[in-house]
Amino acid sequence: MLAAYIFALRDSFNRRMALVLTGLSVVLAIVFIWIVKVKFLRGPVVFLGPRMFWAADRGVPSVLTIVMEFTSGVLWILLAILAAAPVLSSTLEKGWVELTLSKGTSRWQILLGSYFAGVTMYFTAVVVAITPIAFYLWWQTKVSSWPLSVSILLQTLSFAALLAIAAFATLPRLGAVLPILFAMAVYIVSAILAQRERMLYQFLTSRWSHVILDGLYRILPKTSELSGTAARYIQGEGITSWWPLWSTGIFIVGTLSLTAWLLHRKSL
Repeated sequence: MLAAYIFALRDSFNRRMALVLTGLSVVLAIVFIWIVKVKFLRGPVVFLGPRMFWAADRGVPSVLTIVMEFTSGVLWILLAILAAAPVLSSTLEKGWVELTLSKGTSRWQILLGSYFAGVTMYFTAVVVAITPIAFYLWWQTKVSSWPLSVSILLQTLSFAALLAIAAFATLPRLGAVLPILFAMAVYIVSAILAQRERMLYQFLTSRWSHVILDGLYRILPKTSELSGTAARYIQGEGITSWWPLWSTGIFIVGTLSLTAWLLHRKSL
């Protein structure tokens, strides 16, 4: 599996998508440092642009929360899926499938190697984008920013669930478009279901519709809840509910297990 993981990472850079994602992370890191300044008045004050400012103890978590929202928003998730999905689908492309699956490596190892390569790309991109501004704020204010590391892991767990859906959608061997569409559809639908009582139940009054929506909510990954948990953790509130974490983890394990089983039985 390690060989498949290394090959998938190298393939992603050969396709330029991982390189583009990393380059955008560097640009984003520079922009964050450019717009965030620390000035010393009666004490360190954190400025976000020319008007928004806080005292250091509030400014560091506030700025880091805003920065985290950039790397958990729909645009960044879409870019990461665009970079990772081709890595998953490439192993099932005509020409590659005969080369990779004819070797002694098991199909599930090739699947997981490509999957973890995609997760690594996202994790690396987020770290590159956020770490410089976090280090800068700590260096200037001495206010700890260690909760950011836990928040990054929570965001990575959310992306890992979307990538598991993308891996499942590669089985029809229709290229990278279907995995991308599936992952983004689940991302949007799960966010809507998290607000179903406010957004849907006022229009859908049937008891059975509520049962179906509640069931979908329990099954699908909790991407929006994980983003909210990550933001609150930076603010020092801690993890108040473990339900989004373990339910998303079960979803990832179940989806990858089903994908590996179907891939093993699939005639290629």
